[in-house]
Amino acid sequence: MKGKRNRNQEGLKKQLTKLLDVPPEVVSDFPQIMISGNQEITVENFGGLLEYTSQTMRLSTKCGILVIHGADLEAQKMTADYITIKGTIIQVGFIV
Repeated sequence: MKGKRNRNQEGLKKQLTKLLDVPPEVVSDFPQIMISGNQEITVENFGGLLEYTSQTMRLSTKCGILVIHGADLEAQKMTADYITIKGTIIQVGFIV
């Protein structure tokens, strides 16, 4: 029953996106990732911080676990809506 409800919600989101002529990311729960060079990354729509070290940060998202590898990583700003991480970013990827 839960799977059917999720499909209905996704269908409604697609219809709303078309009707209002807005980008799909505006109404989706998927993470929005903005990377500024190799020094800063901001992630919106994340579920929580799973791991925090100066070399690795792991974030829970609807797409899986977002893993950020680097050096001197530090969470600069974190709210319920987004997190900004600064440092030297070496690699970004998902574990699904």
